Amino acid sequence: MNSSLLRSSALVFLGLLVLGNLAGWIVEPTWRRISAQLSYWDLGETKDAAGQGAVLAILGGFRAVAADFVWLANNLAWERRDLARTTRLIRLTSVVDPRPLVFWINGARMLGYDMPVWRIEASGHSGGVRSVLPEQVVAIEREFALLALEHLERARVYHPEEPLLLIESANLHLRKLRDVRTAGDLYRRAAEMPGAPGYAARIHGELLKQQGRTGEALAWLREVHRGLDPADPLDLADVVLGRIRELELRLGVAESERYTP
Repeated sequence: MNSSLLRSSALVFLGLLVLGNLAGWIVEPTWRRISAQLSYWDLGETKDAAGQGAVLAILGGFRAVAADFVWLANNLAWERRDLARTTRLIRLTSVVDPRPLVFWINGARMLGYDMPVWRIEASGHSGGVRSVLPEQVVAIEREFALLALEHLERARVYHPEEPLLLIESANLHLRKLRDVRTAGDLYRRAAEMPGAPGYAARIHGELLKQQGRTGEALAWLREVHRGLDPADPLDLADVVLGRIRELELRLGVAESERYTP
């Protein structure tokens, strides 16, 4: 190795070393200061916006790195089933950097699906999960579903046109709150957004059918099928057409009035 290449390599190494030290000096104290001050459920909308502005001003270009650090700490807390710390760190991650959608969605799933299990298991004590009364289970699942829904509403401030956030909310209403109507409405709203996955429209039709709104389900699926590409296997045009035929039979639609692709 010649001397100029050696000097260049040494300078690059030194620059990375200095940058790494600077990141540590800036990110770690900031993280400690912010996490000591933030409380997940006490931040109102105004305080949240002001708090985030302060965070971004302090972190500057390091916020993505800082958010990754916080999320790693959150995963450790999640693995230990530390409910309080996991909740705080989910919130802190979104304040440090609200741009990555994955933090919002995975945070909502931890809140809505994992934490109720932890609480239910803890409520059983020596008697185990089976000793927890059904009404207790429903209350616990509702409590954490509402927290997850609140989290997703905050996410929509930063990602207002993202259908996946509405789909996550719909799933919580359907699976945890047993609210088929609200879930169906959210799937419809998601399906009407640009870039929405095709299953959102199909699930909306299915939930209309479950509510006994068979005529609405048929009209919806006919409209959905008109917008599908039969050559695209991801569109599942044949599946939608099959559901249309099933509903037409159920409603006794005459042959002459049946849907024609």
